Amino acid sequence: MGRVAEAMAALDKDRLLKAVEEDLAAEKDPIEIVEDARIGLERIGLEFEKGNYFLMELMWASQIFKDAAQILNPKIEQKSGLTKSKGRVLMGTVKGDIHDLGKSIVRNLLECSGYEVVDLGVDVPPEAFAEKAEDFKPQVIGLSALLTAAVGQAKITVEDVKKKCHEDDFRFIIGGGVVGEVSAEELGVDFATTNANEGIRRIEKWIVGER
Repeated sequence: MGRVAEAMAALDKDRLLKAVEEDLAAEKDPIEIVEDARIGLERIGLEFEKGNYFLMELMWASQIFKDAAQILNPKIEQKSGLTKSKGRVLMGTVKGDIHDLGKSIVRNLLECSGYEVVDLGVDVPPEAFAEKAEDFKPQVIGLSALLTAAVGQAKITVEDVKKKCHEDDFRFIIGGGVVGEVSAEELGVDFATTNANEGIRRIEKWIVGER
């Protein structure tokens, strides 16, 4: 585990940003730095599962990763000369749910990796997903739902988007607490996970055509 990953896992913002700056000064590939940070986030996720970290730590992890991303994003664009995104992802937390943490981590990591992301925010009604999907034409639609009460809204959202748009034009992924209660098939999505990094890897595979 590199210095960036270690600082991320330790939730040490100052050490993380210093490590990022030092790696950039040493001409390390910014994409590799993002991967290091992702490894640190995975370690935080494991500690959360063990009960050693709590929601406050997860919120702080999201914030310090965002701070690092603000430094790395311009370097990634400069190095790769990106004139267009690798792919398009639409995401949001379904109606009746206001949880934002996991979704924000996924959004930041995808943006750092060169994807164009539209985040509709929280408490998003089904019609808003459908309307933006028609306009933005994403390859993947990501739903976030933590509350049990949001299960019904997640299903309604997927059904509404499929009805109003061409179903084959994009894939659906859902993340959050509801994943442990119902299956992907029950929700009508292609993949379900509670792990942000696993979700990102699946999105990337879909977009590059690895079905």
